[in-house]
Amino acid sequence: MLRIRRAPPVDHSTIEGSAALQPLPRMPSPIASTPVEATIIARRSLLAGTAGVLGPTVVIDTFRAFTTAAYLLDRGVAHIVLTETLDEARSRARGLPDALLCGEDGGRRPDDFDLGNSPTEVAAFPDLAERIVVMRTSGGTRTIVRALRSGADPVYAASLVVAGATVDAIRHFRHITIIATGLGGTSIADEDEETGDLISDRILERADDPHRIDRIRSGAGTRRLESTPWIDPADVLHCLDIDRFDFALRSLIIDGVPMLRAERRPHPSATRRNDPQMGSRLPGTAPI
Repeated sequence: MLRIRRAPPVDHSTIEGSAALQPLPRMPSPIASTPVEATIIARRSLLAGTAGVLGPTVVIDTFRAFTTAAYLLDRGVAHIVLTETLDEARSRARGLPDALLCGEDGGRRPDDFDLGNSPTEVAAFPDLAERIVVMRTSGGTRTIVRALRSGADPVYAASLVVAGATVDAIRHFRHITIIATGLGGTSIADEDEETGDLISDRILERADDPHRIDRIRSGAGTRRLESTPWIDPADVLHCLDIDRFDFALRSLIIDGVPMLRAERRPHPSATRRNDPQMGSRLPGTAPI
């Protein structure tokens, strides 16, 4: 038997027709004498959705934090350090040799940051192999750090480009929380809710909705990115490249530092196989 439960911590509207809201039929056990334990997926949204979260958790930021993070790791970045504020990011970077600053504030790259929250910028950056990146975004990094601090474990950062690999990493758990970060962690974003529905459907072995990407492409999030002068319109294409990478984005705290790494699992629909080297570690931390 498979069950899904939406448990938003705050009152908010949801996407009409969301797969996560549809009731599931009771499925008989293939062996009557052996009960099948239910898979329960709790759906939450926004920064408030991290309150009290425990156990296996997926934090989604499709436009653009966890798409950008996936491109960084695909380019060979050794580690991504996650931060909640700009000042924290700067402080962390000063303590790490040759670290790069990546992220945004209100969607814009701060003047002293090396990279914006942009997969297009990451793809064009000259050399990222074995670099350490300190990342701060308005929604994604803040939400995942709070989930980690709450005690969630394991925690995966997700977007469309790593959707399949995320499902492979998480599907064997029986209780899973999915948190859609939303815009700045404070308002619902259709692309994050849709990505959450996709991951839920795949965990529950439902067929993919063939119209999902079209809905995201014509949705408010896409219109926002494409109409913002300082955002490269190519970012949308990168963000919609579903299952591009064959690794999941595992987040964990090492010596008090929230970090993100590539966790590679075979995934047949991934289109690129470019292993980042994961042997290096932050000075003063245990290997990951």
